[in-house]
Amino acid sequence: MKSPLTAALVIASAISASAVDFTKEIKPIFTQKCYACHAVSKGKVKGDLALDTPEKLAEVIKPDGQIIPGDPEKSSLLRSCKLPDDDDDSMPPKGKNRLTPAEITALETWIKEGASITGGGAAPAVAAATPAAPAAGGVQSWTSNDGKVIQATFMGLQGEGVLLKLASNGETFIVPLTRLSAESQTQAKTAK
Repeated sequence: MKSPLTAALVIASAISASAVDFTKEIKPIFTQKCYACHAVSKGKVKGDLALDTPEKLAEVIKPDGQIIPGDPEKSSLLRSCKLPDDDDDSMPPKGKNRLTPAEITALETWIKEGASITGGGAAPAVAAATPAAPAAGGVQSWTSNDGKVIQATFMGLQGEGVLLKLASNGETFIVPLTRLSAESQTQAKTAK
C-alpha cells in the first residue's frame, strides 16, 4: 500500500475539492468531545469504542461498524450524537461537552463523503470489507459529479458506495454513489 498522504492527495483532488478533511475538521471534534471516554491513549475505551488511533478507527469505520462510510443515517456514532440531552444513549452524555450543530453537520457530511481518515473524500477500504472480483474490463474511467476523472478498477458495491482500486498506486477506497456522475453511477450499478 502506498503512503496514506499520497493516496489522500490523489483521491481528494480526483474526486472533489470540497470534501470534509478528517485531520482539520473531524479529528478535533473527536479530540475535544470524545477522547475523554473513547481513547486508548487516555486509558479509557468505554463501550469498546476508541477513536484515537488509525487501527481503532478502522474497527469503527466499516460497513458493519459504528461509522458506515457513505451512510450517516445508519451510523450509530452519529445517531448517538444527535440524540437529545435527556436520552440515556446520547453522546457525549448529559452535562458533558455536547457537539454543536456545526460539528454534527461536519460529522454527518464527512460520513456521507466516505469517512476518510487520510484526508477528504472517500474512505480507505478496511480489512473487514469483502470486495467483489474486479470487473472483466479491468481499469476504467470514473467521473465525479463535478467532472474530475480517475482511472480505477471496480472492486464492488458497498451499501451506497463504490469500492474502487486506483490504477496509479493500487490504493482502494469507497466513493459514495452520489459523488459520481450519472454515467459512472450506471457503470457501477451494472458492473459484475
